[in-house]
Amino acid sequence: MLNFGRIITLIVLLLGLTCHASAQLSPGKLVQAHAEIDHLNKCVKCHQLGKSVTSGLCLDCHEILDERIKGGNGLHADKEFRDCVLCHSEHHGREFKLIYWKEGRKNFDHKKTGYTLLGKHMELKCKDCHQAKNINTKKLFIEKKKDLNRTLLGLDAACLSCHFDEHRKQLKRSCLDCHTMNSWKPASRFNHKRARFRLTGRHIKVTCRKCHPIIRDHKNRQDPGYMKFTGLRFNSCVACHEDVHKNKFGRDCGKCHNTQGWTNIKRNNFDHDATRYPLRGRHETLRCEQCHLPNRSITDVKFQFCTDCHSDYHRRQFVHRKQKGGCEECHSVQGFLPSRFTLKMHAKTDYPLTGSHLAVPCVACHKKVLVQRKTETIRFRFKSTKCAQCHEDYHRGELNKYVVKSGCEYCHATTDWGRIAFDHEQTQFVLQGKHGKISCRDCHKPVRTGRNRNRLKLVGLSKQCQSCHRDNHAGQFYEKKIFAKINRKFTRCERCHSVENWRADKFIHNRDSSFKLDGQHRYVSCGDCHKKMKKNGKFIVKYKPLSHECRSCHDQKPGKLKR
Repeated sequence: MLNFGRIITLIVLLLGLTCHASAQLSPGKLVQAHAEIDHLNKCVKCHQLGKSVTSGLCLDCHEILDERIKGGNGLHADKEFRDCVLCHSEHHGREFKLIYWKEGRKNFDHKKTGYTLLGKHMELKCKDCHQAKNINTKKLFIEKKKDLNRTLLGLDAACLSCHFDEHRKQLKRSCLDCHTMNSWKPASRFNHKRARFRLTGRHIKVTCRKCHPIIRDHKNRQDPGYMKFTGLRFNSCVACHEDVHKNKFGRDCGKCHNTQGWTNIKRNNFDHDATRYPLRGRHETLRCEQCHLPNRSITDVKFQFCTDCHSDYHRRQFVHRKQKGGCEECHSVQGFLPSRFTLKMHAKTDYPLTGSHLAVPCVACHKKVLVQRKTETIRFRFKSTKCAQCHEDYHRGELNKYVVKSGCEYCHATTDWGRIAFDHEQTQFVLQGKHGKISCRDCHKPVRTGRNRNRLKLVGLSKQCQSCHRDNHAGQFYEKKIFAKINRKFTRCERCHSVENWRADKFIHNRDSSFKLDGQHRYVSCGDCHKKMKKNGKFIVKYKPLSHECRSCHDQKPGKLKR
């Protein structure tokens, strides 16, 4: 192993080698930015004897970056980016890109630089911000021989370091106090309450330019102008509004008017609260002459009941109530709508609302009607509280025997019209076995004629099995019976089958068949005698008629069946 003296000697010898030897010792040319130190006698600018490239030697030249690291600023202040060689590799030629982007330049996490990209900034390319015109300390960078169009340093986090001041130094606050990085317009963060003149009433709806005019440099036709924010007068209404009274009542417009509207007058500063009837709600907006009629004493006004001024729109429908039809039970001086009549109050009426009725708007039941065909009102009293009062009979009278007994509630509930609780045992067809598990619509099909094409057929259905089920025996067990003077064929499926399953568990051969199974016949499989046959294009099992003669099943040779 060489000692330190020998290493020094070796370096001296290396420095004296020819250019040909230099090319053999160097791994490759340096990038253009480091071309001036691309010589063997300048290796120690970056390489320390006995060690690899150290960040300290890099920072000896990159002084601007060194100052930022010491100040704890920027990407390289992070310990993850202190080792230069992790991202910067040399000796790959003059045109080599010196920066290595681990995840790719587009995927670089800008937050690590200390400046997080938000809003529209996320859509920009690096060169959109990192360019010479945005560097504030150009002189320093030029002195350090930095290429202003290549360096990623020198930018300021302040908005105006990159963006033009549209307000021409009128405002001293940060741009982000009013604007966001998503868009310049509108200034969504601006709150006029922080200004010296707070907007109230109709002023809230006035456009900004009504008060803040656009100032332009008429000498410069390309000047887009800017909105004026300073030097405005707002200590008097007449600064913006014309004094229609020509100063007859002084400059204090607020004595009679307010910002809710010019016609919203304070009654010449008259305090109506000092009277027996303080004005509240909608009464405050009335003109004096609407209550104080001409040619009548100003004190000759009745106000004990609402009907002293207002007509009874409901035509005495509520006189039976405890309040004797007093309007204030449902209405207030703030306006007739919305009504103050609550669901809790409705629960104390003759028809408490339950289920889905709680979500029905009032006007769905309480509709406008004409009294004596000329006077309009809203109906609140009904002859009946039955469902049919509001709802059409969907079943067209088919279920009247149940409806008359208990109303629609016999089957339905107000929580959900589609949820039915019907006791099928009240019908002539009690649901047993698997019939109790099927859907109602499996038997009660929609009616395709009449006004309601989707109305379910609930009555008049046949109770015979074949009215719903296909006869798998193709009529082998048909019986005849007269229905309404019509001779019909039907199959009594229940003789063999049960509603629990389709197996013929109820069939007993020696009881129900004319051919008794005795002896060895008891052990013969059903399929040996009852073969499949084709009828009407379908295969079925033949049960009848079958011959009882032995030779119909057995061969002439003893002990053998026909196959």
